[in-house]
Amino acid sequence: MHTTNIMPIKKRKGVSTILGTLIFIGILFTSVVPMFLVMKQADTIYTQKVHEAEIEDDERKREDLIIYTYPDVQKIEVKVKNKGNVPVKIIRVWINDQYNATNMLIPSNSEAILGSFEVFGLEEGYTADVKVTTERGNVFYCVSGTLYYTGGGWSTTSYGICVIVHNPQGGEYQIQLLNVTEGPDHWDVIYQSKSKEWDDVVATTPVSEPSPDYQIDVYERKGANWKRLPGSPIPTPIEYPNGPPFIMVWIDAKK
Repeated sequence: MHTTNIMPIKKRKGVSTILGTLIFIGILFTSVVPMFLVMKQADTIYTQKVHEAEIEDDERKREDLIIYTYPDVQKIEVKVKNKGNVPVKIIRVWINDQYNATNMLIPSNSEAILGSFEVFGLEEGYTADVKVTTERGNVFYCVSGTLYYTGGGWSTTSYGICVIVHNPQGGEYQIQLLNVTEGPDHWDVIYQSKSKEWDDVVATTPVSEPSPDYQIDVYERKGANWKRLPGSPIPTPIEYPNGPPFIMVWIDAKK
């Protein structure tokens, strides 16, 4: 009798199955794995961008500038004081709709003078609103408000004094404004604590006109009496336009 051995055919089928599996695994690794790695890298880049955006938003919120203007005939000089704890780059100074490009970096707790910037179309009754734009997108306006050009000179409608009492240990305070030219009895209480305070005290008061003779007195309550803080009285002359129309005063109440 004639017989045929079919075992080699089974072996070849087994080899084909293994080769097919290996080819499939190879395709899987050459297509799916790189895609996974690309997606992982994209996710890492996205997370990094989100983190950078959060840092930028935080720094934007921490920008704190005070803007003063010093007009002189047909030009305006701008003084910028950086009160914040991050450096700020000024990229534009605006006078109404006219902007002047700049690239001034102002460190924390520093100040800089920008300009002078020429005013176009200056005539009787002209008004100017001054503001600056930062690289992070914030806009800060001049604290003295709108400038007015009348009678060949500049004026502003807003003069004032801001007093900051550093209060690290708590206390009650009274802040007085005195115009020396009107006599020692001509003073106004612009702020008085209603109870013991633990935060820094900030008090702002407008004044009717520029004067070199304003001064600020700060007192702290001791029992039933008010005791003048060391460093008081503080001269606070407002000599606009030869100085800022808005004065800031800082005094330390640390014992």
